[in-house]
Amino acid sequence: MKRALFLAAAIPIVALLTTGPAMADEGIVAGVVKAADSGAPVAGACVTLFDLELKETGSGCAGADGRYEIAGVVPGKYKARATAAGYAELWAYNKGSALAAEVLDLPHGLDFSLRQGTATVRGQITAEGRPAAGASVSLTDQNQRWWSTVLTAADGTYSFSGVKADTYTMAITYGDRTQWIRQKSSFPEADTFAAEEGQVAVVDEAMVPYGKLRVVATDEKTGAPVAGACSQLNRPRPPELRKCAGADGVMLYEDVPPFDYYTLSVWGPDGTHYPVNGQQVHLPPGQTTEFRAPMKPAASIVATVRDAKTKAPLERICVDTYALPIVGVLDADYQYYCSDADGKLVIGPIDPGAYKLLVKPLDERYGIQWAGPDGGTGDIGQARTVTAELGKAVPTADIKMDPAGTITGKVTDRATAAPVNGVCVYPYAVDPRIGFRFDVNCSRNGGVYTIKGLGPYKWPLEFASSRGDYAWQWSGGGADRFAARPVRVRPGATVTENAALVPNGAISGRILDKDGKPTFGYVYAFSARTGDIVDWATPDSNGQYTVNGLTTQNVKIKHYTDADCWYRDAADFASATPIPVTAGQTTGGVDLRPCRR
Repeated sequence: MKRALFLAAAIPIVALLTTGPAMADEGIVAGVVKAADSGAPVAGACVTLFDLELKETGSGCAGADGRYEIAGVVPGKYKARATAAGYAELWAYNKGSALAAEVLDLPHGLDFSLRQGTATVRGQITAEGRPAAGASVSLTDQNQRWWSTVLTAADGTYSFSGVKADTYTMAITYGDRTQWIRQKSSFPEADTFAAEEGQVAVVDEAMVPYGKLRVVATDEKTGAPVAGACSQLNRPRPPELRKCAGADGVMLYEDVPPFDYYTLSVWGPDGTHYPVNGQQVHLPPGQTTEFRAPMKPAASIVATVRDAKTKAPLERICVDTYALPIVGVLDADYQYYCSDADGKLVIGPIDPGAYKLLVKPLDERYGIQWAGPDGGTGDIGQARTVTAELGKAVPTADIKMDPAGTITGKVTDRATAAPVNGVCVYPYAVDPRIGFRFDVNCSRNGGVYTIKGLGPYKWPLEFASSRGDYAWQWSGGGADRFAARPVRVRPGATVTENAALVPNGAISGRILDKDGKPTFGYVYAFSARTGDIVDWATPDSNGQYTVNGLTTQNVKIKHYTDADCWYRDAADFASATPIPVTAGQTTGGVDLRPCRR
């Protein structure tokens, strides 16, 4: 046992409190008060009830048999205290003070077992060499079965009286710092001290000094400071702490409580660098800890989002980025990059390159759009191209938001006019590799589909059958996006676009390795004219594959085993051999082998 030479904090001793319904009628709190050592009733002991603001609400005192009763108790939450001459006061349950007492749902039976105690624990708490007024001092025995808590006076002093002779330790909380004696971070590490009958144990404690954290953000490539970098220090108790750097890339956190383990994240200004996340930091008391954060340079795009009519800045408008060349749009809501309350939108960190921006508002008043040269558009071909540069925040023109409208319609079989369910409709060429979301945009209940939240522009619609028995086609019966008949959306209105589907066309063959044996791989079909992805497939155990969803058109095939290869033995889309396909028919014998290059 570690002893602290009568330096430390004391607790009002009290006694064991037991629960047990003794005489628990509705509206009555009753029980027995006994001496813990002998079990004898404590005549004259009094039990008092308090509300949660510690205002007395009722009391009762025990007779010769130690029994007490408090009548007329309104059901609710209370704290309860037992007192008797020669005994330390006891709060339910087994607590030495009102601060430490538990909240009780009364009425019910309540027994107390009081212990006699004559020891005193007192001392002074200081911080930075000055009295720590209002510090919370908690005294507990070695087994943490009994607690008492008091607050220090203006001069930092505290006192516990009537403490039972035992071995104790103490926790102190002052502001945002908590420690155990002697300046330890936890109960297992804490020192202990003895409180002896009739004696005074003096336990003084100085709060450990704050720590400091100096964060230095540098460019991983050049070593130069990242001017304007920001960081966040997360700790076990809120709030988190944030700092931003000046030109020197330095962020200094002062007066940080010691002992806690912190998690640090650092990010560059306007997405110009990839963040450094989840770094564990331990801050020793009274010391300055330096954390150097080398940051990988990135690119970003910066814009302001506004209402197209009022020019007011808009928040909660999000953007998905699509690097060129675009072969398909992901039907996903990642919400990585969204505008703030000032309408500022930072798209980054991203890789350098040329992008088009699909704007997807969380504010339902506005419609989805491709960001166009001056306002929104429904045609990806008319969307602006923004080139992001490494280490820079590239500005682009304002994104102007227009009200939303809706498209609805019915999908049928062209030959029979029967309704077709399970056809998903998209205002762009969807990338099928992530699967379909049947909860939105798909035909059901008699072949009816609905697309909400579109900007008031001309949109080409792709009708993508998930069933495998109809060809994918575009609005107006077009075979590809260039042949689509755009559908004009009206703000706040619903327009109708029906579709009559033709039978599914397909391409089939085998995937073979360099020795001509069946192997596993991936097969992707693209429109030969637009470059949009149409469908994809994997082979069976014999290497046989079938790509579905094709209407009458020319397609190009890319396949992958060990590396990408275009049919036949081509290096890229432009040099790939087109394959004619007819709706309702299968073009077979298209075997795929590794490229020889």
